[in-house]
Amino acid sequence: MSDFNLFETPSSAAPAGLALARKWRPRDFSTLVGQDHVVKALTHALDQNRLHHAWLFTGTRGVGKTTISRILAKSLNCVGSQEHPVLAPTSKPCGTCYVCQEIDAGRFVDYIEMDAASNRGVDDMAALLERSIYGPTSGRFKVFMIDEVHMLTNHAFNSMLKTLEEPPPHLKFILATTDPQKIPVTVLSRCLQFNLKQMPSPVIVEHLQDILGKEQINADAKALRIIAKSARGSMRDALSLTDQAIAYTSGEITEELVRNMLGSLDDAYLIRILDALASHHGQELVDISREMATMSMSFSIALQDLASLLQKVAMAQLIPNSILQEWPEAEAVEKMASSFSKEEVQLLYQIAITSRADLQMAPEEEVGFLMALLRMLAFKIDEGSNNSAPSPSVPPRVLTAKSTLMAQSSAAKPVIAEPEKKTLTQTKVTEETTPTSSSGNMNPAEWQNLVKKLPLKGLVGQFALQTALKSWVEQGGFINLHLTSELPQLATPFSVEKLTEALEQHLNRTVRIKVDVGESEHTVAKLEAKMQANEQLVVEASVVKDPYIQELQNIIGVKVIEGSIRPLRENN
Repeated sequence: MSDFNLFETPSSAAPAGLALARKWRPRDFSTLVGQDHVVKALTHALDQNRLHHAWLFTGTRGVGKTTISRILAKSLNCVGSQEHPVLAPTSKPCGTCYVCQEIDAGRFVDYIEMDAASNRGVDDMAALLERSIYGPTSGRFKVFMIDEVHMLTNHAFNSMLKTLEEPPPHLKFILATTDPQKIPVTVLSRCLQFNLKQMPSPVIVEHLQDILGKEQINADAKALRIIAKSARGSMRDALSLTDQAIAYTSGEITEELVRNMLGSLDDAYLIRILDALASHHGQELVDISREMATMSMSFSIALQDLASLLQKVAMAQLIPNSILQEWPEAEAVEKMASSFSKEEVQLLYQIAITSRADLQMAPEEEVGFLMALLRMLAFKIDEGSNNSAPSPSVPPRVLTAKSTLMAQSSAAKPVIAEPEKKTLTQTKVTEETTPTSSSGNMNPAEWQNLVKKLPLKGLVGQFALQTALKSWVEQGGFINLHLTSELPQLATPFSVEKLTEALEQHLNRTVRIKVDVGESEHTVAKLEAKMQANEQLVVEASVVKDPYIQELQNIIGVKVIEGSIRPLRENN
């Protein structure tokens, strides 16, 4: 059997031992799938005879870089048959002439493939370029194809620049790489660059169905979707996994056997996990994790699949029409969309994708996976529970101390002065009510409270914090404010204008502001600092006097670190 018979256009009589990726490698642009943008550009250039001297194909593994290079080499050198000779480059190589046959067989003397991963030095490049001065032996062009070109050394790149920029008329360069970022810009600027896309899963499934139909092998569509998903956009990986599945399943490819082969998770497990989270069944999560460990499933893939399912749930919540009813999990996705809030789905998705990295640091993958599920459950319970309800895992005496501390902190919440607190209670400025006094009825504490309500950010917010109220006068439908600022560099006309707009919108009145520069003990920032300092003192005193803390001091000698206690703040 000749070498060519191994590579010729496959038929039902093709050798059964040849891998699918080689047996069904595309032989021309019409059989190439998933790279229409590249095919369109190359075919137009070939048909119009507008040929560049160097092409660069980039993309991940298994998307067709080498395949397109060989098709392009055939297009440049195809001579056709005696009945239909080809006298110029063509976008439709015949596939039957000796040039096409020898390129497919890998023995065409004018098509030279070099692996830059193993021939990366300047000497290897010099040896290749020495051959460029000679014309083609039997073809129309001499074609140099350099695979994984990013692996070349800097000296090797530099040695090829001149030839790459101005090659002889008979020479064409085809470069391929999976990492174009490592290629010098001096090389990139001399090439036409084509970025080959990853294959979408539906395209891979359709291509696999076509190939398996010709191979007369039965395959479940769900099984092929699992293979396409595992291939991650690589058609070669998909064909290799299909080869593996054919061997594993003895000819008939089913979903269950493919899942067992790849260690992937059945959607039923994922749905059970989400059901358990929705109903707060922690024991069910533990049981699912143990079942998966017994079946030797990949916990990393499980978290990946769970994140994918949560993404579909989020789409069902926000874009209901995006859920396709032919999806096997469509009914479950719609159910979960109503079982979780939008915020919960986003949180669960974030936990799923971040927990994949944590698996490497976990004592065992099963432990890391179970902790991820328990983390989801803990956040779910925490969000749905009453904040005042005690946690069963906290000792009663700790709860008592915590309740006492919260009560003392709330009752002893400091203010600047008791009369000011009383006035603030009586004349507090809110969004519903505005000051109606004729003059000077707002004190510093009220101004502090008003500024905190304004939606100010950046330099304008800092300017407002550094102001102190000197007077508040209502006259003729206007509110005249006289403020003092300690930082004149913040009191710009722009900041004053923005503060005025914020006050007018909040008070629904016309406001005029006059700003003086000077020191004051009643700026908003200083009042805030005093309040926080007083709160800190009260809280630290409460902790020191707490009976439970004193008991711990007597028993095990614990110490309260000064400054480590923080007051509990209420969200207004």
